[in-house]
Amino acid sequence: RHLGASIVKERLRQLQIYFDGITTTNSQPLKDAIHKCDLVLGMHADGAVEWIVDICLEAGKPFVVVPCCVFPNFFPGRRLLIGSPVRTWEQFCDYLMEKGEKKGHVLERHELPFQGRNIAIVWRGNFAAI
Repeated sequence: RHLGASIVKERLRQLQIYFDGITTTNSQPLKDAIHKCDLVLGMHADGAVEWIVDICLEAGKPFVVVPCCVFPNFFPGRRLLIGSPVRTWEQFCDYLMEKGEKKGHVLERHELPFQGRNIAIVWRGNFAAI
C-alpha cells in the first residue's frame, strides 16, 4: 500500500538550501527545520554530508547519511584520528564514524542492499536509549 501524496507532503519536507558551516550556524529556516524534524536523511548529499552529521550531533537529532563523493581537494583539513588525510570513500566513512566517537556517541555503519556507494552512517540521536 502506498502512502497518499497528501500524507507524504504533510509528513515529509525537503529543505533546499546550501548546507555548509555558514548556513548551519546562520540560517534560521535551517535551524527551525532541524529543531522540528524527527530525522535528517542525506542521500548523495555531496559536500553537505559532514555538515549534516555535525549539526545533528550538536542538536541531538537522529540522522542517516549515505556518503558518496569525498571531495578531498575541497576539504583538505579532514584528518582521521590517526592523522592521515581523508582522500578515499572508505576513509570518509571512517572519518564520519570518528566524528561521533569524538563526541562520545556511537554511530552505526550499515551496508545497504545495492551496488556502489552503499554504506549508511546512522545515529539514533539522543533517543537511542528509549
